[in-house]
Amino acid sequence: MNLPPQPGSARPPVGASEAFDRFYEETAAAIRAYILRHCSDRSATDDLFQTTYFRFLGSAMAATPLAAGARAYLYRIASNVIADHGRGLQRRQKHETEFDEAAAGSADPAFDRDSDLRAALRGLSARERQLLWLVYAEGFTHKEAARIMRLRSASVRVLLFRARRKLAATLEPDSASEEGTQA
Repeated sequence: MNLPPQPGSARPPVGASEAFDRFYEETAAAIRAYILRHCSDRSATDDLFQTTYFRFLGSAMAATPLAAGARAYLYRIASNVIADHGRGLQRRQKHETEFDEAAAGSADPAFDRDSDLRAALRGLSARERQLLWLVYAEGFTHKEAARIMRLRSASVRVLLFRARRKLAATLEPDSASEEGTQA
């Protein structure tokens, strides 16, 4: 049975459902991982994931999900959803780090090997972590990352340089100070 469209909503074009299904299959795992990495509240990951796609479906981009900028637009939505959630946590003063609790009880040696990097990443701002992740883990260009984070392309280059330098200083304090004196 076909239900009439809700007031204020347009009927999707023929084939849009199949295109979205394909887009979802191609992006869902990466978006879920992105949200999980940048949200301290692991229990909220599913809600944030669902909200990201809900907002995407409410956008004009949903009509053409396989368009060139759709993936970057989806990451921008995810970034905004994460930021909204973080602001909500701050307002309620519920900064709990479930990640630290999980790390304390972990017996996984791979988890322990990466603990220095994880600690160094926690020392970065959320924006620095997101930029590093978008460019180096997700493979976005500086221009695409700038669009996702609503920054200028030139700013992304500078922010990434500073974030890498902070990481190096945290992970290898001796080499970071030497690097600064050579420049």
